[in-house]
Amino acid sequence: MSPNARGTTTLVSVALLAVAVAACSTTSNAAKSTGVGGPTNPGASTATTCSPTATIAGASADVMAAQKNLVQAAATTSTWDGPKTGPKAQKPGATMVFIPLTSSNAGDLGVEKGFEQAATALGWKVKIIDGGGGATTYLTALGQAIALKPAGIAVSSLDPVASESEFAKAKSLGIAVVGNHVGNGPGPQQTAPAMFTNVTSDPAKIASIAADCAIVAGNGKAGVTISGCGTEVSICQLKEEAMKTEMQTCSGCKVLAQHDYPFEDAQQREGSIATSDLQKYGKQLTYMLSINDIYWDGAIPAVRAAGVGPSGPPLMIAAGDGSPAAFQRIRQDQYQIASVAEPLNEHGWQMADEMNRALAGAQPSGYVTYPHIVIKANVDAAGGENNTYDPSNGYQTQYKTTWGVS
Repeated sequence: MSPNARGTTTLVSVALLAVAVAACSTTSNAAKSTGVGGPTNPGASTATTCSPTATIAGASADVMAAQKNLVQAAATTSTWDGPKTGPKAQKPGATMVFIPLTSSNAGDLGVEKGFEQAATALGWKVKIIDGGGGATTYLTALGQAIALKPAGIAVSSLDPVASESEFAKAKSLGIAVVGNHVGNGPGPQQTAPAMFTNVTSDPAKIASIAADCAIVAGNGKAGVTISGCGTEVSICQLKEEAMKTEMQTCSGCKVLAQHDYPFEDAQQREGSIATSDLQKYGKQLTYMLSINDIYWDGAIPAVRAAGVGPSGPPLMIAAGDGSPAAFQRIRQDQYQIASVAEPLNEHGWQMADEMNRALAGAQPSGYVTYPHIVIKANVDAAGGENNTYDPSNGYQTQYKTTWGVS
């Protein structure tokens, strides 16, 4: 499937644009920061938003291109653009197992909740087995799930290569496997052919939008660090490389450092890494990028202790997932200015729909949702008042109609 494949996305609503215009870029002068961070050019201002409608004095050509990307990324879908046909509800009363990489990740839990809601509508029972955060533990969880002989197994954020042997075992026993964030893109995966399909927005697009936010907020002069889990999970590496590549399109920007370590260690290790970066790069470091909001849960106490105020610099941007904590930080102007969010609850419903298609012997839907950037201008739109991105496109009603359930 093409990296840009997605359903037809509506243009930015007039209401959202009006909110965004009212929340044009605010700035924080370097003199207000008591920490060791500071703007790339001493004395310059550092934007605390990357609103696509913000007026940026002297913006360069690459910044204007990034603004266009952000306008597209900030679009919210008001009407359903996914599948409108599919098999009726299969195997009522069947048991499904859901395995998140780790129960501490809001992204996995958001999808899990949506899957459970949809399973209830379909008449399925759901058993949750925590993946434990690492390859050894989630492979054990997969083995436990297979031993239960469920009708299907839904997995979130597992590595497809490491998991393929277990997926193949499940398939040989007639157990359907559907993934979320299991692979480098949406749809069936060459690296995990036994998995029916993978539900995700395009991770490269998510990461590019996050980098565009830094470029826009930094007025084409951003100095950034990138944190992720590298090759531990393939989607981590893809996001990191996409952020780096996008930053390199900005001639006045610089990637100062890239940090890779196990995802389950993010909250424990990111604080010391952020402190070290502050000491090493000083005023060059204006924005910090990560593949997930959870990194900033660990970094913020450390940068606060180092004397950096909530308006930075540096400021933080995440390429997923739009956690409740991230919404609160963005709303309250506390260190994080953006999160490129996926519709987690909707993805859970889509996983259930894909599972239903697998049980019916149908093909995957091929539907790909488009990511949404959460910034101060739209933080309370499209489900944001509940600290999540949940598009008001009627997806639950549409899926129920397709399945023939109430």
